[in-house]
Amino acid sequence: MEHENRKGSLSFIDKTINFLDLLASVLMVLLTLVVFSEVLSRYVFNFPLVFSNELTQILFPWVIFIAIISVTKNEGHLSINFFRELLPRAAQKWAFIFSKLVMLFFSVYMMFSSYQLAQSVASQVLPLLRISRAWLFYSVVVSFAAITIILLYQLALIFINKLEPPREEDNLL
Repeated sequence: MEHENRKGSLSFIDKTINFLDLLASVLMVLLTLVVFSEVLSRYVFNFPLVFSNELTQILFPWVIFIAIISVTKNEGHLSINFFRELLPRAAQKWAFIFSKLVMLFFSVYMMFSSYQLAQSVASQVLPLLRISRAWLFYSVVVSFAAITIILLYQLALIFINKLEPPREEDNLL
């Protein structure tokens, strides 16, 4: 029963990450279309799309920060494992926990700082799209809130011995 609940939970997390990957891909296609349309209309038809700059400013951070959630979940970020792999197995686990705690601290800090920044610019409105400039920074808030949840989940898995530190050989396959 416990294994089924964990599997169901993991399945929910995987489905959520897959949805976020799809969302980031759709936003990237939309961003590409907006930029392509702007270039085409400006240089071929000599008729610039006035809203494209603001829409690009909104879409770009959302694409990047939604994708970062998936990178964190899949351990796709850059890390230097050489020295950790020289340590005994038990020490490797504690080094892995330490790195997750550093990431967690940074994630929580970024979440709160970006929320404060979003609140400070909430009254500023983008002139053409007529939406709050805070939407630029809410992408960071949403991203790091999700990353915080993922890191807490991963830490829990490490402590119950369900998640091992990734090894360099694992990335070669």
